[in-house]
Amino acid sequence: MELTERQMEIVNAAIHIMASRGYEKLTTKNLATEIGVTEAALYRHFLSKRELVLKVLCYFEHLSCEIIGEIRSSELSPLEKIRRFVMNRYELFSANPDLAKVMFSEELFKNDPGFIDQYRSIMHIHRQEVESYIVQAQAEGRICKEMEAIQLFRIIIGSMRLIVSQWNMSQGSFDLVAEGDALIRTIIKMIEVKK
Repeated sequence: MELTERQMEIVNAAIHIMASRGYEKLTTKNLATEIGVTEAALYRHFLSKRELVLKVLCYFEHLSCEIIGEIRSSELSPLEKIRRFVMNRYELFSANPDLAKVMFSEELFKNDPGFIDQYRSIMHIHRQEVESYIVQAQAEGRICKEMEAIQLFRIIIGSMRLIVSQWNMSQGSFDLVAEGDALIRTIIKMIEVKK
């Protein structure tokens, strides 16, 4: 994803405004105030609020694809690939709490069907990747073959979404990375074939 330094500054400011004040408060006036430019200057970088929000989603997709690329090229076992993908989400959100609030916001996605489509596309990428690790682990006899890959994906990612939502609602009152690590290790113990 190619963004100029100024565009990235605007994207980060938009994330902060949506996380702290909500989607409706993402206005050119608030955004210009946040980064110290005129409203007119914003239009040189993004033509509309919709384009900006789509860039926020593209930014998240870019971050996801970067870690997926790293995991694919690694020599990790399929179960360790699952763990690494999930832990990356915890690390990313722990370092960027505003991004976590935006990406788990129901408010954002009820405003524009295009946002839903973009987010669905990101979820599809995540699902395909994690399911491929599950299927590979099943082929290696590391996960029981009777368990449906899609259901295991929902357990893994659904539990991740829950803990991130709890962390968001508690204003980050616990160590997301530590709790996330304990959770994914527990899930792996539950689904792993004991030898």
